[in-house]
Amino acid sequence: MLDKHAALALEAAVPVTPFDDPECLYVALPETMRTFAPPSLHGWGEIPEGKQLLTRLAEGLASSRQGGDAAVIDLSAYEADTRTFADQVLGEGEISILADAPGGRLIVNEAVFTGVWRVRHYQDGKLERDYLETGAFPRKLADWVVSHDSPPSFPEVFPANLMNAPALVHEVFAKSRAFAPGSEEVINLTLLPMTPEDMAFLVECLGLAGISILSKGYGECRIRLTRLPHVWWVQHLNSTGQLILNTLEITALPALLMAAPEDLEDSSSRLADVLAGLA
Repeated sequence: MLDKHAALALEAAVPVTPFDDPECLYVALPETMRTFAPPSLHGWGEIPEGKQLLTRLAEGLASSRQGGDAAVIDLSAYEADTRTFADQVLGEGEISILADAPGGRLIVNEAVFTGVWRVRHYQDGKLERDYLETGAFPRKLADWVVSHDSPPSFPEVFPANLMNAPALVHEVFAKSRAFAPGSEEVINLTLLPMTPEDMAFLVECLGLAGISILSKGYGECRIRLTRLPHVWWVQHLNSTGQLILNTLEITALPALLMAAPEDLEDSSSRLADVLAGLA
């Protein structure tokens, strides 16, 4: 689970040299990958409310896949043993989200079943709401994304010794203003010649809006919302923590966050298998 916002990575991975060919340079490849492990059901078969909770989630996934209403399940309505059962069965998946606003904090963890989200909303340090939700993304996050304010102003002065940052800043600000659904775009900073001064100036211009998304699979993908509307900083790191892909995404929500319909269908099927194991 995220407990703080990670800093942006500013330096690309250093190429390594293989022993068998000193002339060849390449970026080290990821070494590990998170994979799905079926939850242990031992000792949990006698919790009727647990079965009912999983059934509601399976129905919610099916509805979400077809464009219907998501399931929203308030965990405060259940006894402690049922909540422990839910923690055991659902586990933690690849995606975690941390969002901060004045006085409030949102902590979201995807379950091992893609499209099932555990959402905790804190206000003034106290847990206001703790619930499960099904769908392509947690709806509360979408509300927080559009509610952030104080967008940055276009810089009036550009420092000396910049190379590509001025043109890139013009482009990103223009694409942010013109964004509409269907005009999503990715700017690959890894392919652009960017000096350290360029990168530092870009970070200063865009700022960060207090929303972080971490996805773990091969290595990590760190996603940060900038203060510029619809502009996300998306950074892929390998298993050794080195930056291997650095992009800006102009979109409402990053594609990597979204659960695809086939993911929802697969999760619904796997939840059905879990329910069968509890019968």
